[in-house]
Amino acid sequence: MSKILVFLQAICFLVLVTTALGASPFTPVQKSDDDFTKSALQAKQDTPDHESSSTTQPKPKDPIAGDRPVVRLWPLEMVGGEKNKLSLQITNRGKLRYENVKDPNMVVFQTDREQPTPAVLYCPGGAYKHLTPKPSIIQWLNKNGITVFMLRYTVPAKRESAFCDVQRAMRLVRHHAKKWNVDPEQIGVLGSSAGGHLVARLSQNYTLKKYPVAPLTYPIDEADRQSPKPRFVILASAAYFFKSTGKGKNKKLQTVLAEEFPMTAKVPPTFLVYAKDDRNHVAGGVAYEKALKASGNKTRIMISETGGHELQDVPWHPQCANWLTGLGIKLTQQPQ
Repeated sequence: MSKILVFLQAICFLVLVTTALGASPFTPVQKSDDDFTKSALQAKQDTPDHESSSTTQPKPKDPIAGDRPVVRLWPLEMVGGEKNKLSLQITNRGKLRYENVKDPNMVVFQTDREQPTPAVLYCPGGAYKHLTPKPSIIQWLNKNGITVFMLRYTVPAKRESAFCDVQRAMRLVRHHAKKWNVDPEQIGVLGSSAGGHLVARLSQNYTLKKYPVAPLTYPIDEADRQSPKPRFVILASAAYFFKSTGKGKNKKLQTVLAEEFPMTAKVPPTFLVYAKDDRNHVAGGVAYEKALKASGNKTRIMISETGGHELQDVPWHPQCANWLTGLGIKLTQQPQ
C-alpha cells in the first residue's frame, strides 16, 4: 500500500512540474522543420559514404536503355572528369525522362540481321530542357531491321553543346559501323520536337566545325575524320524553325526561318510529319519544307488533322517506311 502511495505522489509531482513549464506530460513534443533537417543531417553524417549512395539513394532503373551497350561521346576532360562519367538523372513524370545529362552518350539498340543494317541516330525531344524518348519509335525502327543509336545529348539549355554532340555521334557511328554491323552509307537521323530541330540543324550544317574546346585539338581521334552528314532525315513534330526575338514573356516568333537553316548546303532527303492541331509547330514545319523544296532538296511531308504535338494515333510509320524504301534504304519488312 505504501508503494502505491509513493507512486501516486511521484505522478502528481511530474504533472505539477510539466504544467509549470507550459507543457503537458501526455502530449508529444512537436518537431519543427529545422529539427527534422538537423536529424536528417545527423543521420547522413552517421551513415558511411558507400551506404549513403547505394542504400538511401538507389539508382533509378532505366526500362528503355536496360542493359544495352552505351557509347560515350567525349574524352573525360571535356565533360568535367571522372565525377561526371555517364552522369544523368532518370525521372518519371508520367513518362520517363533523362535530365541533367553531363556526359552525353548513345544507347545502342541492335537488330538480329546478319548483313550490315541501316542505322538511325535518334534524338528525343524535351524542349532542350530534358529528354523524353519514345520507345514506339525505337521498336518500329528495330522491327524494320534498323539499328538505333539513341542519343542522350547535353541538357538542359545548351543548344550549342547538343549540336556538338550530334555531330560527334554521327562520326562515331560511321567510324565504328563495322563493329555494330551497320552499313556506313545508310545512316540517317530521326528527331522529335527539339530533337527534330537538332537533326534538321545537322542536315544543314554538317560541314560546320563546332568543337573541340581547349585543351583538345581537332580531330580528337580518327572518328572525327568521318563525315557527320546523314543519308536521310526524319522530323516528327520538329520545333523551333522560325526566328524569334525577345525572351520569356516577351518572346515573339517571326515567320522567317532561323539563321540555323541557311539552305546553302545540299540537304539529305527529308521526311516531315505534323498534326494540324499542333499549332505551335506545324506552321514552322510547313515553311521549312517549302524552303527545302525551293532549294532543290527532296522532301515528303505528312500532315494529319489531329494528333497534337505527340502525334497521338497518327499512322505515320508505314508512310515513312515506304519513303525510306524508295530511297533505297534496306528494310527487312515490306511497308504496308
